[in-house]
Amino acid sequence: MRRHISNWLVTIVGAALLLGGAGAMFFGWDTIQVERGWSLFIAGAAMLSGGAIVLALGEALVRLDALLAWSAPPIAEPESTPSSSDSPQEIDRYDVDGTTYVMFSDGGVEVRAADGVRRYASLAELRAQSARRG
Repeated sequence: MRRHISNWLVTIVGAALLLGGAGAMFFGWDTIQVERGWSLFIAGAAMLSGGAIVLALGEALVRLDALLAWSAPPIAEPESTPSSSDSPQEIDRYDVDGTTYVMFSDGGVEVRAADGVRRYASLAELRAQSARRG
């Protein structure tokens, strides 16, 4: 839900820039002979082009969300219990300040740091352990 709101926000900001730039160019056109008119016209042109770019970014975000939603497995559905021969698959990996956090399909998290590798059954367990240490 949060991503969809940000997509709309980017699109609205882009449209506002586009319309504001077109309006500034329109109102600056009448007074283009004086310096203020040139400034308004140039600022309007910059806003207009910026608005077009932001609108294109908003459209790219919408399409990227659709692609991610299409390729990602559904979150709400519980997965079947893997058999003992199935090993968890790596889903994602993050590097932060020399420490690598690896997320697995079984919900486990592995922390790889200079002092060794630690495995946690879940992100909640990792957070609880981190809170006790910190």
